[in-house]
Amino acid sequence: AANTGEMLPGPVLLGRRSLSAPVADNGKLDKAIGNGSHEPGLVRAGTQEGLPRAESALPSAGSALSRAGTALQRAGTNLQLQRASTLPTEDRELRHAATMPMTFDMEAERLCCCGLWKVQQMLGFILGVVSLIAFCLARPVKTYPQANDMFGITALCACFWIFEVIPVYMTALFPLVLLPFFRITSSEIVAQAYWSWVSLLVVGIFVVDIALEEVHLARRVALKLLLKVGVVSPAALLACFMSMCWLLAMLCNSIAVTLILSPFAIGLLNAAEEQARDAEAAEAVESGETYCEGGARGQGQTRQRKVADVQKFSEGVMLGIAFSATCGGIATLTGAIPHYFLAGEPIVSAQVTWSWWFVFALPTSFVSVVLAFGVLYVHYIHNLKFQGISHESLESDYDDLLKEVGPFSRDELLVGLIQIAQVVLLIIRPFAISPYIQTQYNSNLVNDSTLACAPALLLFFIPSQVRPGQALLTWPAVHEKFDFGLLLLIGGSLAINSGFTQSGLDIAMGDCFRELIPHLSSFALNFTIIVCVTLSVQIFSGIGIAAALLPVMSSAALQAVVNPLVLLLPTAVASSFAFLLPTATPSNVVVLAKSQELARSLRFRDFFFNGLPLTAMVILAGALLTDAMGRLVFDTHSPFPQWACHSAGASCVFVEAPGIVQGQQVEAQACIVDLSTSDVSIAAFGMAPG
Repeated sequence: AANTGEMLPGPVLLGRRSLSAPVADNGKLDKAIGNGSHEPGLVRAGTQEGLPRAESALPSAGSALSRAGTALQRAGTNLQLQRASTLPTEDRELRHAATMPMTFDMEAERLCCCGLWKVQQMLGFILGVVSLIAFCLARPVKTYPQANDMFGITALCACFWIFEVIPVYMTALFPLVLLPFFRITSSEIVAQAYWSWVSLLVVGIFVVDIALEEVHLARRVALKLLLKVGVVSPAALLACFMSMCWLLAMLCNSIAVTLILSPFAIGLLNAAEEQARDAEAAEAVESGETYCEGGARGQGQTRQRKVADVQKFSEGVMLGIAFSATCGGIATLTGAIPHYFLAGEPIVSAQVTWSWWFVFALPTSFVSVVLAFGVLYVHYIHNLKFQGISHESLESDYDDLLKEVGPFSRDELLVGLIQIAQVVLLIIRPFAISPYIQTQYNSNLVNDSTLACAPALLLFFIPSQVRPGQALLTWPAVHEKFDFGLLLLIGGSLAINSGFTQSGLDIAMGDCFRELIPHLSSFALNFTIIVCVTLSVQIFSGIGIAAALLPVMSSAALQAVVNPLVLLLPTAVASSFAFLLPTATPSNVVVLAKSQELARSLRFRDFFFNGLPLTAMVILAGALLTDAMGRLVFDTHSPFPQWACHSAGASCVFVEAPGIVQGQQVEAQACIVDLSTSDVSIAAFGMAPG
């Protein structure tokens, strides 16, 4: 009717699917009104005076807007202001884009290196190479010459990680390539860092995550829960999605959680928007209104607000999924990638177990998700007129699930039980397993990697009911969904740590921190570290920051002779406080990309204006909770512990020397052996005279 100029007898809403005015090109009119145009002749059905003039102006205006939009989008992506349309939506590519958003951003202008790099990638390359050359030539550390080379290699890797000059996984191979040539250590020693118990812990956790994703158990449980409630209010629906993401992110990695729940949420939200549009059309027909969606007044604006409310609520739910997945990952040692780097630090690896980390980090995780819900409630739910998701929409989505995967099967039950068994084993290991499986010298023989891989191995022994002749999990599914590059990334961080020790850079860095640390209180030190790390991960990659900074903190603690957990715990926790930018964490990237399937996708400002108050609050809460829980769980207020001295090797000796250390009376204390001179001298921090 619009193309032929025929007048319509009644009001027809203008939106995604229909038109209400006669125009020559309904696509241009739909785009103009969809963008909020209120031009005369484009709004009131039956008013044709402005049509010729508007039609002639539309092509040129549309072309100009298109050019401006393209320029702004390219400029934004070159400044890492990532847009949803620049990211892939296919799950396999999105798994990699979640950790490397700049690498997979194909719509930005790549002006450098024959179209290979964006501006910031070229900047990262220049900074990294210049840093390596500068440290090698200036050699600021005189006592340990090879420490200068190691510092340069670390700076090179950090710049390449932060600016994604090449894929972050391949950057992790630089220590293996460069350390032998700079005569810091041998290829054999550095290669050992790339395959450790931490790598096998990752394998065990991710394999069970893939099985959970394959059987769609999380989606079925979520739908069943919502169906029990019935008509779900916006606040309850947001709380439900955030709770599920928070709990799942403790057990699975955040990328898998957001990939599982985002499509489910988008399907419900799109159905709710369709219902709101249908309700608008029905009310408009009943009232006989002749105004279309774009220019209605009075009651028309109220009806138009229904769709706007659903779209606004959709943004809040998607942000809630991203934020809660990040908060949930804080609670467990396997929930966030930076935590794997912490578990691989030799000086604390025996103390930071899955169960003890869970006890330490759960309060911070819980408070963070509550704060996130509060921020999103105030911004998106308060004063919202949207009534919620109807029972019919939930039933329709459940019917789709039944058509896709069938009724609840034995496969889902067994995978769920194996997931629970894995978590239980990791929790009870320090108390009920390790003490009973030891050598004759009381050394533990079982760690978290064994208990993570045992349930994963079981998945390949149990036959599937849904796929006769196959196991619960097949190798093609693992090969497709497992991010093997993550193993290289973790190995690169541990290789840098090894290089610190081999080159003497750990001693040099400790000397720099030695004078600063004793003058700060425990809370002040926690707060300072969390602020610095949090601000860094908002702009740069949290993975890169953690990989570069954790070895530095470990070495600094050893040389300053303070409990290493005082520095490492707040660093690891703050690496997950990334809510401000859409590229700050993998879960943000996944949700940003998936939001393209909504009528109005997420934008940079959605993350920024919600993440800003949330970041400010979690910094303060995180500083208080990490300080309090660190004292309670890990006894971080105590002097340098004996277990850390034993982990440090020959550079640390725990001697029977009574005295006062950090204000506490002790009978024995740690002493750092200075091996840089021919005469062995003992330097003990805080040792009493005599």
